[in-house]
Amino acid sequence: MRIICVGIACLILQACATVGSVDRPGSYYQEASSNSNDGLVEGAIFGDDDKKINDLLNYQVKLPEKNRIAILKLSTDNYWRFYSSDFTQLNNSLVESLITKLRASSRVYDASFLPAMLVSEKRTVPVLREAAARFQADLLLAYRSSCQSYQKYRFIDPNESKSYCSVEAVLLDVRSGVIVKSIVSTEDFTTKKSSSDTNFSETIKKAELEAVAKALGNVANEIVAFMNNVPRIKNS
Repeated sequence: MRIICVGIACLILQACATVGSVDRPGSYYQEASSNSNDGLVEGAIFGDDDKKINDLLNYQVKLPEKNRIAILKLSTDNYWRFYSSDFTQLNNSLVESLITKLRASSRVYDASFLPAMLVSEKRTVPVLREAAARFQADLLLAYRSSCQSYQKYRFIDPNESKSYCSVEAVLLDVRSGVIVKSIVSTEDFTTKKSSSDTNFSETIKKAELEAVAKALGNVANEIVAFMNNVPRIKNS
């Protein structure tokens, strides 16, 4: 019995994790040639030319004192969003929590969703970069979520569900087109079917939304920590 408990504890610890890319150390740029430009030259984002590749690798991202972050969700769950008022409230609180955390940073004056009319079906980096620029955003946060449910919990309790959800996110510097931060956060959440739930599928979806909310909160924390350390663009 003790071995089983230890195994379950290890599984839970593995299910909850947040991993973000490591910021470059300041010493990386000590030998790099100085460049007074705030952004890369036009056309330097893609190409096989060695100089363009080196420009990307040697470019040091700097941001204004105050920044706007445009947010883009790449995954969709429209069916569940308007299934009931409970789901609408959960989705709204999830979004509000993400935006509130980002706006709490001293380096962020606004964090808002990128207007849908600016985003075409062709979601390549250049297209998204231009859309964010038209929104006058300094950074673009693009993320997608995916969820799975632990089916074995139903053998223990048919009214209980445990889900784990992962949020993958990238933070794009709009000026240069460089990905300055990547984050993957996985969280889980356990819930039981309540009398107000129409069916068990609704119970599962509520558990998934709670897990996504926690994972997005972790993503926001990673971005705020990054923003606090990123170099500032000096005013001329």
